[in-house]
Amino acid sequence: MLVVDNVPCLECAFCGEQYFDALVLNQIENDYLAISQHQKQPARTMQVAVEEFSNLLS
Repeated sequence: MLVVDNVPCLECAFCGEQYFDALVLNQIENDYLAISQHQKQPARTMQVAVEEFSNLLS
């Protein structure tokens, strides 16, 4: 999982839907691949809570 802050986008003033340029999404994908293949270091890392779905049912 890669969290990307401050991604440029166009936002619909009526509904808030966000639209991303293909070049921006391509850059994010390339960065994700480079980080996952240890060719690039992320700016920072963070802990994420993980839960099993079966534990949510009880």
